[in-house]
Amino acid sequence: MQPKGGPRLLITDREGALYLERARIHVEGGRIVYHIADDEYRREYNIPHVNLAVLFIGQGTSITQDAMRLLGEEGVYLAVTGTGGTPLHMGALTAYTATRHFREMLPVYLDEKRSLQAAKVVMRDRTERMRKIGGALAGRHLALRDPTPLSRICKTFEDRLGAITSIQELLGVEGQFSKACYKFFAEASGLSKAGEFRREAGVGQSDGKLPKDAFQLVNRLIDHGNYLAYGMAGSALWALGVPPHMSIFHGKTRAGGLVFDLADAFKDALVLPIAFAAVRNRKDEDPEKVFRGRLIAAFDDRKILAEAIGTVERMITPASGTAKAEGQRDA
Repeated sequence: MQPKGGPRLLITDREGALYLERARIHVEGGRIVYHIADDEYRREYNIPHVNLAVLFIGQGTSITQDAMRLLGEEGVYLAVTGTGGTPLHMGALTAYTATRHFREMLPVYLDEKRSLQAAKVVMRDRTERMRKIGGALAGRHLALRDPTPLSRICKTFEDRLGAITSIQELLGVEGQFSKACYKFFAEASGLSKAGEFRREAGVGQSDGKLPKDAFQLVNRLIDHGNYLAYGMAGSALWALGVPPHMSIFHGKTRAGGLVFDLADAFKDALVLPIAFAAVRNRKDEDPEKVFRGRLIAAFDDRKILAEAIGTVERMITPASGTAKAEGQRDA
């Protein structure tokens, strides 16, 4: 048998993501298929692995070795995620990924000044996407008519970025931006009428059931949405051949820190308006399923994988330009 020549489609040319839970994934007739565990008719559905970028595996899902092999051959990134759990990211080891992005990211990771410069690139992408994508999703799901306050929050943060001189200072200002965004979406959803929203990771997840309290529900959905965003960021880094532990501002020793860094460039713009929308639609039988469907659709509609890869390119480009300029001065 001739070895495969690598994935048939570039990751940016594929559909973004598929999420499965309580499913059994296996190979049948050369195709990857799945059926839902509690489906008494055992209906089989195809997984379009040639045209898929990320496969999210949720709770109660199993996958066979043959299915993993076919996913690896086509370069599908596997993200094992679930409510309240730590996401696991898996990509096949192949010889087809070029090393350019790794070589250009390494100096950024090793130099504090370049790390800060790259972190500011992430933050500028974050505010730009919050302004455009976050505002548009708030209009769709929260019936927001005037996005001016959100734009004002973004501009305030952008104006402060230029004067920031350290990662610690950046993280402090970034925290203020996040709080302002939470407050904005809480007001847009009407949740603020019941009190002040506070971001609390891991709230209401011990029994696996969705909380009835609106504040806990939103926190739960934000957690879940963030895990999905980390899967998209991890897929982008893996496709570029950049190790996920080369963090620039989420702590140099934090496992997978660069995944969290990159996800910051887009996750809040997509996750927050859709999560807070659950407050307005409390009649949904399964608000988590509705939220997840909307978020994954937004990943595709907004071409988030391509956007994430674009952020990585911008993180590298200014730093490379700075290095060249410094080399010319030294000469």
